[in-house]
Amino acid sequence: MVELEAAERRFIESMGQYFERRGGTRISGRIYALLMLAGKPLSNKRIATLLNVSAASVSTNLRECADMGLVEPTSVPGDRQHYYVIHSEGWEGSLRAAEDGLKSFARILGAALEAPHLSGNQNLRDASDFCAFYLTELAGIAHRWRAAQTPRPSRPARTSKTSKGRTA
Repeated sequence: MVELEAAERRFIESMGQYFERRGGTRISGRIYALLMLAGKPLSNKRIATLLNVSAASVSTNLRECADMGLVEPTSVPGDRQHYYVIHSEGWEGSLRAAEDGLKSFARILGAALEAPHLSGNQNLRDASDFCAFYLTELAGIAHRWRAAQTPRPSRPARTSKTSKGRTA
């Protein structure tokens, strides 16, 4: 990636705004979008240059993206710079990050519900029940996603006939 095209810039900016609306940072969304487009490892320095942001901001936001299961560090033989790519487990990494966050939330709720004077709190119980339901659903989503990604047998190539009846 030498320079970004107009369509790439629009996509990157749209992802930045999307992340921001969802409670993340605009830079995280822009970094994630850039790595999606790049299709190869990019260094912190290259990301900063392409996005016209500081290297410190890139470093901070790459950690956030890694914590969300979106990107992961990688290396380039013979180069000591830090490189990043889209997470090798793809969207399943995002599901796992969401599950980990929800499990942490459920543990906090469970600990609160163990206190005698909080055990009857309906709001805490509802939140705990929802976490249990959501975790079950996430497990099903991950299973169905893996099944959908299983390579399907390839179909034999179709042949066409020429005007003289020979196979092309």
